[in-house]
Amino acid sequence: MNTVDSIISEALKQVQPSIEDVKKLTEIANETMKHVNQNINSSVVEVIIGGSFAKGTWIKEDVDIDIFVKFDTSIDDRQFRQFGELIGWESLKAFDPYVRFSDHPYVEAVIDGVRVNVVPCYDVPIGKWKSAADRSPFHTKYMNDHLDDDKKCQVRLLKKFLKSTGAYGADISTGGFSGYVAEIMTLKYGSLEQVLNVMSVMGPNENVISVYDYDDNNFIFSSPLIIIDPIDQKRNLGAAISAATLGKFIICARSFLAKPSTDFFCKQQKTFFPNYELHNRNLLVLSFRYEKRSPDVLRGQLKKSSIAISKQLELAAFKVFRTTCVTDEKGSAAFGFLLESINLSKYTQKIGPKVLMKKETDNFVAGNQKDSLISWVDSEMRVRIAMRRRVTNAKQYLKYLLTRNIDRIGITKGLIEDVRKSFHLHSGDDLNTSGIVMEAVTDLLTSDQGLS
Repeated sequence: MNTVDSIISEALKQVQPSIEDVKKLTEIANETMKHVNQNINSSVVEVIIGGSFAKGTWIKEDVDIDIFVKFDTSIDDRQFRQFGELIGWESLKAFDPYVRFSDHPYVEAVIDGVRVNVVPCYDVPIGKWKSAADRSPFHTKYMNDHLDDDKKCQVRLLKKFLKSTGAYGADISTGGFSGYVAEIMTLKYGSLEQVLNVMSVMGPNENVISVYDYDDNNFIFSSPLIIIDPIDQKRNLGAAISAATLGKFIICARSFLAKPSTDFFCKQQKTFFPNYELHNRNLLVLSFRYEKRSPDVLRGQLKKSSIAISKQLELAAFKVFRTTCVTDEKGSAAFGFLLESINLSKYTQKIGPKVLMKKETDNFVAGNQKDSLISWVDSEMRVRIAMRRRVTNAKQYLKYLLTRNIDRIGITKGLIEDVRKSFHLHSGDDLNTSGIVMEAVTDLLTSDQGLS
C-alpha cells in the first residue's frame, strides 16, 4: 500500500539534482557571470547569482539561473532600464536572447537547455526598495541562512507538487505560488507533508503564514492567503495567489493525504473525453492570431481580456460557468467560455420596484414601455414586465461586439488589433477541430486534479 512517506521518498528521486546536474549548472552560471562582468559599466556596483540555483532549492530538469546586476542608486529609472537591458542583451547575445517583463524589463536566453535571466536591481539597504527586484538578493541570503539541506529537499518536493497540480507560478494568468513562497512555507512548517496537513484543514480565519510573530494591530493585508515576507513586513507574498488556485491547492492537499500517489508529482496530461451535450450546446471559443511579444505580457493581456469578454456575456444574460485563455506562444491564442447555454429563450422579464415607491415605479414603467409585452404586479407588490430579448445567441452577440464595439468591451489595447484582424468564433459542431481551439475546449471540460 502506498503511504505518504513512501510516495514522498519516490518523488524525491525525481526532484533531487545529481552531481552532474550541479556541475552543468555551475559551469553555465560561471560562464554567464563572466560575460556579464565583461559588459557592465561604472554604474554597476556588483553582479551576483540569485534565485533558486543560488539557494539550492531548484528542481532537477526545471531550473532558471538568475544573474542580478546591482546598480548604484544614483542612476534614474530610465537609465536603470536602459543599462539593465543593454547589459543583459550584450551578455547573452550568443544565445538568441529576448526581453521579458516583471515590473521592469530583463533579458532571458536558453543556454544548453537552461533558462538564464540577467535581471537589473538597485544596490539598496534593506527596506529602501527602488524596484521589486531589489528584494531578491536579500531573499537569497535569508534562505541560505535559514534552510538546511533537508529543508531544501522539502522545498523541491513542494515546488514539484505545486507545478504538477497547476498551482505554481505568480504570473497573472496562473495566480499561483512562487518559488519564494514555497520556501517560506517550508521554512514555517518544516516539510512538504506538514505544509499539506496545514493547508488541508485551513479555516476561514487561519489564512496567515508568517515565520515570525506579527502585529495584529498593524495588519493591513486582505487576500485569500496572506504570507508575510520576512525581509519586508509590509509585503504580502500571497497577494498574487488567486482564490481559485488556493482552492485547487487545498483540494489536492486533501486528496494526496487521503490517497497518496506519485500522480501528484507528475504533470497531468489533460485528456478530452467529449460530452457531446456540453460540447455542442454550451461552449463558445474565440480564436485569433497575434503579433509576437513577451510571453509575460501576452499572458497578462489574455487573462484580462478573457475576464472582460466573460463580463460582457454575463451582462447580456449568458451565464458563464467557466472561462479559460490558452496560447501556443507561437502566434495562436484562444478564449474559451463554458456557458449555461449558447441560446437564450426569446422572452425574459424585468423586476421593478414595489408600487409603494411611486416615483421609482413610474420611471420603471415609462423606461420599459417600448419593449413591454405585458406588465403586472406580483405577490410582493413589485411591478414585473415580460419582454422580448434583443440578443438570444451568444456566438452572434460576441461577433457583434467584436465587429462593432471591440474598443469598448475591455479587451486590452495590445490585443485589440490582433483580435479584430483575425478572430474566428467556434461553437456547436464547429468545435470538432484541433489545435488551439481544441486546447481551449479540453481546458474547459477537464476537472481539476483532486476532484475527478
